[in-house]
Amino acid sequence: MNKNNKKLIVPGFSIRPEEGELYRERLSGDRLELGIRKADLRKDLALMYRWVNQPYAYRFWGMQGTLKALYMFYSPKLEEGHLQLFFACIGATPVALVEVYPVLHSELAGALDFTEADYGIHLLMAPYREVKAAVRVNIEGLSVWVLKAMQRMLFGFSAVQRIVAEPDTQNMHACRLAEKAGFRYIKTLPLEGKVARLYTVARHEI
Repeated sequence: MNKNNKKLIVPGFSIRPEEGELYRERLSGDRLELGIRKADLRKDLALMYRWVNQPYAYRFWGMQGTLKALYMFYSPKLEEGHLQLFFACIGATPVALVEVYPVLHSELAGALDFTEADYGIHLLMAPYREVKAAVRVNIEGLSVWVLKAMQRMLFGFSAVQRIVAEPDTQNMHACRLAEKAGFRYIKTLPLEGKVARLYTVARHEI
């Protein structure tokens, strides 16, 4: 996989947790490096549980509940291949959780001319105090960096031709983040539990 900022096109897009780190890149002009690894639901569940229960995640992430409920939500989706989970890390410390899903297996399936090469993405940043504990210098725009690194990692797979984001229209921070990371606004549409702004970015656009 891509560990040196070089594109590596490989067929398919299905990654096992034991494959370890998938991608690594250095922040320009800095010694800090961002790595992306596959999440392991059993090993990482407690960390995920802590993050989704942070006050800033309540309104738009909507994953509050028990540890068991969180596991039961993710486990079947992961087993069916309808979702993959990744952590963006600085050093060994996770700074963001990223969900990636095939759009044709979601409620977005008929919203655009989507194909099996379209993958959706959700981003949840770590609590600020955890990021500061891992990174001793100020990194302005860390969430943009993470999102763009995920684009580069995903486009390293020939199976991924377009990436989709669908933040809540009321989540202006997420909408601005998508735009800063190069996503192009397509339209606004109703989804379960929210009205979303649909964004896409294609391989040739990055």
